Amino acid sequence: MKNILTTVLLFAGLNAFAQSGNEYTIAGKIQNLNSKKMYFSVKDDKAPRGSRQDSIMVKPDGSFSYKGTIDKITYINIWVNDDKVMKMVKGGGYYPVKSSQLQIIAAPGAKIKVAGKISDFVDAYPSGTPANNDLAKLNKKINPLTNESVNMSLKIANKEVTDSVEIKKMNAKMEQLDIAVNKIKEDFISKNNASVAAIWLLQDMMLRRQLENNVAQSLFEKMNKEKLVSVPYYVDAAKRVDGMSATAIGKMVPDIKSMNTYDGKAFDLASLRGKYVIIDFWGTWCGPCISGMPKMKEYLDKYSSKLEIVGVAQESDDGINWKNFITKNPNYKWHHVLSRNNEDYILKFNVAGFPTKILVDPQGKIVSRTVGEGEEFYAELDKALN
Repeated sequence: MKNILTTVLLFAGLNAFAQSGNEYTIAGKIQNLNSKKMYFSVKDDKAPRGSRQDSIMVKPDGSFSYKGTIDKITYINIWVNDDKVMKMVKGGGYYPVKSSQLQIIAAPGAKIKVAGKISDFVDAYPSGTPANNDLAKLNKKINPLTNESVNMSLKIANKEVTDSVEIKKMNAKMEQLDIAVNKIKEDFISKNNASVAAIWLLQDMMLRRQLENNVAQSLFEKMNKEKLVSVPYYVDAAKRVDGMSATAIGKMVPDIKSMNTYDGKAFDLASLRGKYVIIDFWGTWCGPCISGMPKMKEYLDKYSSKLEIVGVAQESDDGINWKNFITKNPNYKWHHVLSRNNEDYILKFNVAGFPTKILVDPQGKIVSRTVGEGEEFYAELDKALN
């Protein structure tokens, strides 16, 4: 009994030590903040939906203090919950622009300080760690520009401006602002090649398709691997860069071998050699992905002797919605694979938009790659299979 008690106490002590080592804090004061509580979510592979929700209580004077735990470096958007920064569209909806959020980079042991004010955007920034100091340096430059651009979009959407000449001028100005923001971001990455904030930004721009592949590859090659190799965002960026070249048109398609399948049976993409294959990257949360499935079914029936479809799903939960959807839609029971952390085909194939459809020929070569749902993909399919 004594030995059991000793073991339990030892485990409890180790657990407390581990939690203490993973603690981080956020504290500060934001002037003119009209909010009782700020909200955020943290990516967490152990959580039921792949992320966990949390909140920060705010005092009447705009000050706040928060303590949490985290097991790796993580970029976080904090929703300040203040109407002054909300970019609301009349009739419903809003623009979820980053300048309306407080942005930080959390890490085990980090003590993050926040200072600034609320105007019609979040003019408040973090400090206290090199990553947050760098992120603040970046966002102090781009937040005002992003806010100016979204305000013009909002005026057009809300019909506050209706003159066609004025709208044309505003669209041109927004394009100039977007170019300026991207230039600031690229310069920041190039000049801060050992920064956690810079490698986060690089993979974020890659994810949002804000960089041409050759530019992204060039910037990545300049990053300080020795300093950043253990940072999750560096690992993700490396996989995307590999995927850019590995999945270029004319290349042999990378392997997809998985037990994470709808029927639980092993799947190997190579087993489909001899037929054309559509690799469809999708998710149950993606409206255009779902709306395109009847058309894919139509083409599967049309070319049944020559064509196979492999659906590769990205889901935030453990695949329950994915399995339920396929079960309820038996017409779409082609080959189905769930992309998981240990088999991240989204990064491996450099997928940055959904749906992404990759057409592979009978020899295993990539013929085409299409992002979005449109007729051009099916025209390419007819051309290849006729």
